[in-house]
Amino acid sequence: MAQPTTHVVHGSSPVPPAADWAPFEWVEPKLGKQVFGEVTVARKFGASGNLSAGFWRTSPNTPGANPDGSFKTIYSAPLGDETACVIDGSVTLTVLSTGKKYTVGPGTVISSPKGLEVLWEIDAPFFKKWWCIWDGSDKTPDAPTELGINNVSDNPAEWVDYHFTEPKEGALVAGELYFIRSGGSTGTMLSGVWRSGKGIAGSDVDEKGTLTTPYTGVLGDETIFLLEGEVEVTETETGKKHFFKAGDAIGLTSGMHITWASKGPFCKKLWVITRDEVAEK
Repeated sequence: MAQPTTHVVHGSSPVPPAADWAPFEWVEPKLGKQVFGEVTVARKFGASGNLSAGFWRTSPNTPGANPDGSFKTIYSAPLGDETACVIDGSVTLTVLSTGKKYTVGPGTVISSPKGLEVLWEIDAPFFKKWWCIWDGSDKTPDAPTELGINNVSDNPAEWVDYHFTEPKEGALVAGELYFIRSGGSTGTMLSGVWRSGKGIAGSDVDEKGTLTTPYTGVLGDETIFLLEGEVEVTETETGKKHFFKAGDAIGLTSGMHITWASKGPFCKKLWVITRDEVAEK
């Protein structure tokens, strides 16, 4: 659902209050209603499309789990393309159409295309992930059809300085990044890892490695899992400040002017950018 106001910064710690957790229910197209694990939602909407994000967990006490906390289910990401990052535990993922198997643990980024059936076999005693689900109005040509497996500790050769243009401030440089996803099933969907700090490019980086930049999400809504460091987000219109640390979920709204300050000496994030408009290639 589209959000009711442009002036929203979403956020959550990785340990929300117990009352915020609820059974995760969804309809699996071939199996019907499913209830497995518990979910909490840090971001309920975006400026466009259907966008949500939060945390999901299993344990011996969560719905659908075995007494030892192990867990098995088929999940086809029917709500939309999902980007997830494993926080705790391990899981074996089997793509039903190909038989490909992946056994993954903390730090793994799982990119699930909408509609791809995957068997999740979670090891005892517990499991936890950050997730972001996106579904736009229009299908994209050449949509991804394979499960993507990466890790936040990957250090590819493809790191590039992040150059972007703000409507008011003009051309800027803020840290460096690489892409995990350059497209999704619908609309515009991008994902990757970004970092800032000492020795990393930026238009405004102090001697401690703190990077400060204006930002309006020119490419779309940005949903973040903060991997390392601390961040201060200041709403330009109200002056309200939001403070985040490693492990937190953050949601920034496209078109909302903020000041982003990632504290030195180092900051790193997993990011997902979405817009309900198919990007031109």
